[in-house]
Amino acid sequence: MKVALIVIVVLLVGAVAAFVVMGIQSRGGSAPGLSKNGLALCGSRPNCVSSLAPPTSAHYVAGYNLDAGQEDAVWTRLTEIIKADGGMLVQNSPPYLSATFSSKIFGFVDDFECLLDSDAGVIHVRSGARVGYSDRQVNRRRVERIRLLLNKP
Repeated sequence: MKVALIVIVVLLVGAVAAFVVMGIQSRGGSAPGLSKNGLALCGSRPNCVSSLAPPTSAHYVAGYNLDAGQEDAVWTRLTEIIKADGGMLVQNSPPYLSATFSSKIFGFVDDFECLLDSDAGVIHVRSGARVGYSDRQVNRRRVERIRLLLNKP
């Protein structure tokens, strides 16, 4: 009985230590940034969503729609929403925006990026975890929460 308890405690401490190390590692990275085709694509892990992923992909999420002539107002509102939602703007140089969001426990950093495409009437979005395998849909929920706030009058 004592040995089982010791094993459980050691495993628990090891798991917590691993999460702490991953949290620290995520703070040292940076957003993928722009690639020649726009925002970087999501990898194979289920911890990223993107409006540039194929619509049939598990990574796909719709971009933010724009009305013609509203680009500046929507961009300004987007930056306000990001800050109010706990995000930190890293780069805000339209047509590109990069922000980070950190989890309350362990400080895991997620990158949130947007690319304005005025011709298509959309702001493309990519949100992904820097480390780990799954994000438990945190990035998808963030993109959708920001969408709801952008669409509020």
